Amino acid sequence: MCLQQYLCLLEIKIIKKGDYEQVLKQFNFILMDDRKAVDISNLQKIARTLPMKLCFAVLLLLSVFPTAALAQGVAIGQRFDLTAELQLNHGTTGQFAQVFVPNYYQAPQDGKLMLVFHLHSASWAAEDVVYKAQANAVLFNIHLGALSSPYQNYFQDANKFRLILDKVKAVLQDHNIIANPVVDTLIVTSFSAGYAGVREIFKTPAYYDQINALALADGLHCNSDPALKEQQMKDFLRFARDARDGKKIFCLTHSAIPTSGYESTTQTANYLINGIGAQRVFVSAVDEIGLQQSACDTGKFHLKGYAGDTASDHMKHLYGLHLMLEQMIRILHQVTVGLNEHWIQPDCYFLVRNYPNPFNSITHFSYELPYSAPVHLKIFNAIGQLVAVLADDAQCSGAHIISWDGSRHNSGVYFYQLQWDGNIKSGRCVLIK
Repeated sequence: MCLQQYLCLLEIKIIKKGDYEQVLKQFNFILMDDRKAVDISNLQKIARTLPMKLCFAVLLLLSVFPTAALAQGVAIGQRFDLTAELQLNHGTTGQFAQVFVPNYYQAPQDGKLMLVFHLHSASWAAEDVVYKAQANAVLFNIHLGALSSPYQNYFQDANKFRLILDKVKAVLQDHNIIANPVVDTLIVTSFSAGYAGVREIFKTPAYYDQINALALADGLHCNSDPALKEQQMKDFLRFARDARDGKKIFCLTHSAIPTSGYESTTQTANYLINGIGAQRVFVSAVDEIGLQQSACDTGKFHLKGYAGDTASDHMKHLYGLHLMLEQMIRILHQVTVGLNEHWIQPDCYFLVRNYPNPFNSITHFSYELPYSAPVHLKIFNAIGQLVAVLADDAQCSGAHIISWDGSRHNSGVYFYQLQWDGNIKSGRCVLIK
């Protein structure tokens, strides 16, 4: 689904239907398979082997994806390839599957593990989601192609999901990572086209019941026909209602990318909001994904709507997916007895982030409070002098974003300190003019 949006955004109208499929396969194979050396020159070589019109299309795609093509993951850990065991067709379509165990992972003594089951992205991007969230979890990542149909077709076989869970447990046991592993907490995350696989997985009641939390990063579409929409959205709506009632956790983000012939992520988000009897609240905030314009928080249903209608904006939802994973783990930790081991710092109930950093003039501090309490946010210079007080009052629970305009201060290193209910968080930010 995502590359289809990119082509629409670029308004490439010279590609016939048959040629369009070739572009998707060629570009997807290189971009999403990070187990090879991926660079722009390699992509350009492939483009030159295509017919003239296809070459033009791929080169246009390269102009949109420089960040994605050159991005490097930060995650460190053990990787186990399951592509062959799951009989995926890696040779022609770039399909692959992998288990990732972070280097900081602490194996549970009772064998009960948290599994993050991710659909649709390069391996490094999925690994970064878990690694940046510092989740004490095992990751399974599967990528089946550029469009939603491969995910729908693959997971229509209800046995595939159970097979994957069994393969993951076998890897953990065979490599002496966890003895007698049991998936105790199951978090499903999906970017862009992966939602079609989630939709098929939900159709099996036992799988639906097993999934504790779901995160969709700018990826939930359906048919515009009212009858088909109701059918395709019914399980997502059920999950949203269960999250509203505190039975599940459902987090999702959406961009402002328009679509033609099917419902956009904004439209499907509105469908869920209306279906659970909630309302969208308009906000103005900035984080790693971009400019947040709206939110809906009710029970354990959390939605964020962002500005942006370009391919680059779309990819930021994948790169910021760790924010939703962090949020879901915090919720699990607060309400579930015995899940402390799934969070590396179980005494840490709030986090503060500084974005952008380094910054020119203005930076933003975002944090989330589990309950109301006095908050003090201060800025100090490199020699310890107080230069700004950004917060000094009681604040309610939930997410907060405070901006600091450093335009009147000199370039250099500054330190922030956030105090909340006896807890202190501090960090460094760099002002560059």
